[in-house]
Amino acid sequence: MTYPTTDAMVDACYAYLKSHECTGEKWGKKFHFYYPANTKYGHHQWLWDSAFHMITWSYKDVDNAIADLRTMLQFQQPNGFIPEMIFWGSEEGKVKNFLAKMVDKVLGYSHEEFTDLTQMPMLPYSVRAIWNATKDTELLQEFVPKIVAYFDWWENTRDPDGDGLVSIIHPWESGLDASPLYDPVLRISDKNQGKFWKHYPKFLLLKKAYRKAHWNTAKILALEKFNVEDIGVCSVYADGWGVLAKLAGEFDQFLAARCRDKQSFYEKAIIYKCWNPRLNRFISFFHQDGEERISYAETAQSLFPLMFDSLPKEILESLVAHLTNPEKFWLPYPIPSVAKSEPSFNPNRNRLLWRGTTWCPPNFFVMEGLLKHDKKDIAKQLLDRWIDMYLKNGIWEYYNPLTGEGLGEEGIGMSTVIVDMIKRV
Repeated sequence: MTYPTTDAMVDACYAYLKSHECTGEKWGKKFHFYYPANTKYGHHQWLWDSAFHMITWSYKDVDNAIADLRTMLQFQQPNGFIPEMIFWGSEEGKVKNFLAKMVDKVLGYSHEEFTDLTQMPMLPYSVRAIWNATKDTELLQEFVPKIVAYFDWWENTRDPDGDGLVSIIHPWESGLDASPLYDPVLRISDKNQGKFWKHYPKFLLLKKAYRKAHWNTAKILALEKFNVEDIGVCSVYADGWGVLAKLAGEFDQFLAARCRDKQSFYEKAIIYKCWNPRLNRFISFFHQDGEERISYAETAQSLFPLMFDSLPKEILESLVAHLTNPEKFWLPYPIPSVAKSEPSFNPNRNRLLWRGTTWCPPNFFVMEGLLKHDKKDIAKQLLDRWIDMYLKNGIWEYYNPLTGEGLGEEGIGMSTVIVDMIKRV
């Protein structure tokens, strides 16, 4: 579907989101949220999909955003953990239920209601959007301490080596499932890179191993089957502390100061360890066979430190140069999940959307950084290309950055976060 105007495209964003609405009651809890898409994904609540939905709804009907967040936080655990998915939806059919129960014995999580995995820690941006729409301090007092507890959980459980870089234990936790950044971790050979059936069975084998470890995080990290310090996840986490600091400053100066200290610590740790002067870009690490190793693939995550308040000027300019390089990320449509110069760059019709296609999350985080560092002219150019892609090709899960062709699921919810940047830029 094409759109004649930006306003028509924005209206379509909200129409798609409204069609994903899910309300009801389960496990003695009421729920109101928006699942990712009408096809492909189940009618469940995903952490970062919902986080993007909340941001978008904050401009039109903030009550929907508030309901979505309250629904999610009903399953926050006493230690602060917030799950990647909550299984509000139902699986119909006796055969399907039988098969699901059989699979659950081998690959299941430790809870019926939710996963033992988490996801990209971007809820501070959702709370910020709700605050900007309401200026309701009571909502900040309700939400901010809970998100701080979630961030404390990351620090307490996901940084076992104490280097200031948090680890993910499964590709699903970044949301960048088959990123080439993870090929060396998963021992994907060059011959098999980008092949769906060489990637996804490994994801299930991880679940099987973690089930055997009784979903004990310390044991899972020690297994080193997937212990990854992804520069993208680490950057969102570090900047999230800064967003929380500003929100906490509206009602609790002590908490705000604590969040600022955390932001400073994590930003400096990431810059110190992950900035590679030889490559002139940020890199990621993973633990395997008792060693810490580097993953060298140049992916969109390497641009996420643009969000750092403490980013040195020379590094800022280097990141902007990478972003605006037409041989890397500055393609006809923004921003490819992998640099065009990478061997893994393949934005064509395949089922692995993280290997060169354009996808809304990198656009959001990179533009967040550009706006923070007064690079509004570049942000405007990026947004113009983003809007043009939607106007010409409709709202899709991901796109070919060379042609703008829409791929994946039509009308997926997280793609509607373009509304946020239209309003801000």
